[in-house]
Order: sequence, then C-alpha cells, then structure tokens
Amino acid sequence: MEIKYINTKNWQNFLLNQVEKYDVYSLFMQGDKDYHYQKLNAENLNDSLLGSYRSSVPIKSFFFPPSEKIVPFDTKKQKIIVGVKACEIAHLMTLDNMFLGGEYTDPVYEASRKNTILISADCTSAKYCCFCSKIEGFPYPTFGFDINLRTVKNGYVVETLTEKGNDLIKNNSNLFQISIQDYVKESEEKRKQMFELVLENNKDYKFAKKLNEAVKPFKMDLWKEIAKECVECGGCRFICSTCYCFLISELKDFEKNRIWDTCQFKGYSRVAGGGNPRHTKHSRYRNFYSCKINYRYENFGFYACTGCGRCIDVCPAEIDIRKVLTLLSE
Repeated sequence: MEIKYINTKNWQNFLLNQVEKYDVYSLFMQGDKDYHYQKLNAENLNDSLLGSYRSSVPIKSFFFPPSEKIVPFDTKKQKIIVGVKACEIAHLMTLDNMFLGGEYTDPVYEASRKNTILISADCTSAKYCCFCSKIEGFPYPTFGFDINLRTVKNGYVVETLTEKGNDLIKNNSNLFQISIQDYVKESEEKRKQMFELVLENNKDYKFAKKLNEAVKPFKMDLWKEIAKECVECGGCRFICSTCYCFLISELKDFEKNRIWDTCQFKGYSRVAGGGNPRHTKHSRYRNFYSCKINYRYENFGFYACTGCGRCIDVCPAEIDIRKVLTLLSE
C-alpha cells in the first residue's frame, strides 16, 4: 500500500482533471444533515464534499439500480465514485459474492464493477443510527477501495490498494507528495477516536458475541411482538445495500428489464397454486434478519449488515435494528 499526501487545493485540481475522462460522482449536502451523490463538473466542484459519514442513498444503485435494462445492456463510460464509506465497501462484499461469486456471473453487474473506480474516505463523524463498530466493522475502510483518503490538517493522507488507483495517482503525480509521518499519526489517532465514538453512541445496545446464533432460533412469539409495528412498506429492504432480490419483466422485441423486489412483500414467496410458506408478516420479518445475520454468515463468513443504520433512518414505525438484535441476544 502506497501512502501519499495531497493538500485541499490540489485535491480539487485532481478531481477537475478526472471530470474530462470519467463520469465522476461526488457527495453533496442534502438538507442539513444528509449527503447524496451527484455528477461532478467544473461548475459544482467547489460544493462537492467527501462527507463526514455515508450518503443517504446506498452506492448499490450505481451497480444494481432500482430499474435497469439487462437485455441488451450497454457498457457505459468509466466512472469514479468519490467519498465512499467503509460500510458501503463492506456492502459490496455481499453483492460481489451474489453476482460474481457463484458458478455463473451477472454480466451487467460485472461490467459496472469493472468500469468503476472507488475513492473512499474515512468517516469524520457519525449519525445517531451508525453502529459499524458494534457489528465487526470500522468507520474507516481497510479493504475494497482503489484510493482512500484520511482527512488531516489542510489535506488528506492518500492510500492506494489497486493498479487502477496507482495509475490515477501516477497520471497526476505533480499534485501528490510523500506523506510525512506526523500526518499518518494524526490520521491514525482520528481513526481510533471515531471507532470509540461509534461504540459510545451505541453503549446501550448489547449484541451477542455470536450474533448469527442469536438470530437462528424461531422464537415466533417474539417475532410477532417485534414485527407488530411494521407497516410492510419495504423501505428498510430497498434502502439496504445488501438486499439483491429482483424481478425481471419482458419488454418488446425480447428486451428485459430488472427491478428491485423484497421479501417483505406478501407476494414475494407465493408459488403456483397460491401457496405461500411465509404468509404471515412476522415470518417475513424474521426472514429479513435471518438473511442478513444468519444465512449470509453461513454462506460467506460475514454478516450482510454493516451498521450503516439506513433502515433505522427510513422506518416510519421507528423500528431500530439495534434494539431488535439486543432483544434477540437477551
């Protein structure tokens, strides 16, 4: 891993250089507290941000959008996504295993992943609903990025992990310099502080050491109580970066379109003849948690929940996954 330094002004120039060659998406303020991704250009460059925490909408939408034509599909212009957070990169582990890790790969998803450069950034703050440190995660990326930025005084400590990242920096080498140890030390200290901040914000929630074992038992009476307030809107599923269920619809001239689906909806598991193995709300709700915490752990060796807290943000019934996991752990 190469470590360099770039000051804030040179970083702006670096981004400007990329806009001509790539479709560059960066974070911008959305209201007072949230961030959203927007295409970068010379006019809005000064308003772009790295974001102090993750965006309101997951980056899953870049690789597996809510609706997309998959037959035929176009390999679009290469893109760069700037400001990606650690929880998002961890989300992509699940999607990569699903779409690329089996006997067959999804060519649409594969092409999009190959044509994308990820420039991630450490979190410098946390939302009330963030809990990555609580569920085997970190508020800073340790894998999966091409380039990562750690915010320090007057600039950024820059890490590269891949050839794509190295090539970007080499092509703009005049903007970077070798990072001094003081900057690296400062960034390491900030990382420790962020990790502890997330733990402190979640001190009231007690998770079992083997969380997958806590979720595994049926406990249907308990699931009835947990799911009682759920209105089955599907918001928590659609906002989650590790949900990958979809439907394919037929269009004219043999074209095919893929749209998101969710196990939350009653019709999802209905089969021919009208049978439905999950005809109750609480059984579908349990399946959601089982998928995230148990099934994916058994299949991939990691949880399909990374503590981003988006499901807490969007739930109209104010159901909090941290409270549910604490209740199950008890």
